[in-house]
Amino acid sequence: MNRENEIYEGFLVSVDKKTDRMFAYLFIFQWFLGIMLALLNSPLSWEGNETTIHPHVWSAIFMGGLISFFPVFLIFKNPGDSNNKYVATVAQMLTSTLFIHLTHGRIETHFHVFGSLAFLAFYRDIKPLMIATVITAADHFVRGTFFTESIYGIYEASPWRALEHAS
Repeated sequence: MNRENEIYEGFLVSVDKKTDRMFAYLFIFQWFLGIMLALLNSPLSWEGNETTIHPHVWSAIFMGGLISFFPVFLIFKNPGDSNNKYVATVAQMLTSTLFIHLTHGRIETHFHVFGSLAFLAFYRDIKPLMIATVITAADHFVRGTFFTESIYGIYEASPWRALEHAS
């Protein structure tokens, strides 16, 4: 291996470490943001005269925490490890799907996917972007078929809508 390749590989590792650190803080921030989103959007559930905490709040706390914990743990344990970018990619796309669910499929929340892709581009690797695209497309097809209200905010949607969103 020549000196240029060593310098280039060292540069890529430093980029991965910086991007990993950015994602660790982003996951922590997004977890709290998801909880706030759920508390503002649907804090309580009503059943007659009884009120309980809405399931979206519990989803934001526990699912958001579960989604965020693993990549943050890996990033702080082994910063710059080549697997971190893939774990961060999956977790970031799952965070997007959670946010879309918490807002009942509001179109504005779908833009979180585009922001996530922009952040994933900081890794300077095409593989995380491809993985993110496949995860997003699969989510839109599955939830668009079985849980339409969760992703589009309506009770019934054309299967073409999932293709439109995925593309």
